Amino acid sequence: MVRQKVNFSSDGNTAGGSISRCHWAVFAFVIAVLIAWGTGPHRIGPAPAQAEPTIRPDGVLEMVRPDGSVAATLAVEIAETPEARARGLMGRVLSDYLAGMLFVFASAEQQTFWMRNTPSSLDMIFVDAGGTVLNTAAYTTPLSDQLYSSAGAAKYVVEAKAGFADRFGIRPGYAVRWKRLH
Repeated sequence: MVRQKVNFSSDGNTAGGSISRCHWAVFAFVIAVLIAWGTGPHRIGPAPAQAEPTIRPDGVLEMVRPDGSVAATLAVEIAETPEARARGLMGRVLSDYLAGMLFVFASAEQQTFWMRNTPSSLDMIFVDAGGTVLNTAAYTTPLSDQLYSSAGAAKYVVEAKAGFADRFGIRPGYAVRWKRLH
């Protein structure tokens, strides 16, 4: 590697080249502006996407066909307090078919859900106290107050990414088994 010392002459040119001090100053100014523009709170353009909160894996849930084979397995966040059930998946997006939420109620009764403040479509699977799927509400409407209800007394409701029920063939009569991880 050869190093060359650059000396400016009195006419503004480098001793060995034709780049003027003015050109260097403009170049330095442009670089400084680009650096400042790409950092800091005054940045122009849309804000970077925020990382979506993820599911807290409290348990594992299996959807079981009538013949006893497992149709699908989900890592689930378990919502069993009134506050956790009310919050549900509000403000969160499920990115794949491997995660979901299990709502656990104290007793089996008619359950009705909505999608208020839930930014992506979900499948809701209503399950009775014995662990049998009663019905599904597929491809729910995001950010809406449309009501989705169980077809009978449900003790559990599973929420998964929209298309989950179709993808794995989940329908009434399938069983749900779940266990806590801790």
